[in-house]
Amino acid sequence: MAQIIVKPEVRDKLNSLVHILYKEDYFAFIENAKEYVVSIYEYIDSIPYQRRKLCENKKFGIYYCRYQANRHTSWYIGFDMEEDVYMIKFITNNHSEDYAHFISGTL
Repeated sequence: MAQIIVKPEVRDKLNSLVHILYKEDYFAFIENAKEYVVSIYEYIDSIPYQRRKLCENKKFGIYYCRYQANRHTSWYIGFDMEEDVYMIKFITNNHSEDYAHFISGTL
């Protein structure tokens, strides 16, 4: 069985995302923002079964998977993998500034 380890900075980003989504009126209720983030965590748990691609910039991880949260937002999850251990190192979405660096491989 695969072991998934999420780095603290990824957890911090996802935990703060709940408050950002609610504060910026992406969700009318905090519970809905929490559910959105839970769905990202559920996808992270399924990464061993997802199609993975090589990252251009290894700073973000050796591999990444794309989670389509809705028709406007895709999440890119960078990770390293050794045998059945997955280390989630980075997460960004197509709306963030780091997205361009993640996709192009530049810093």
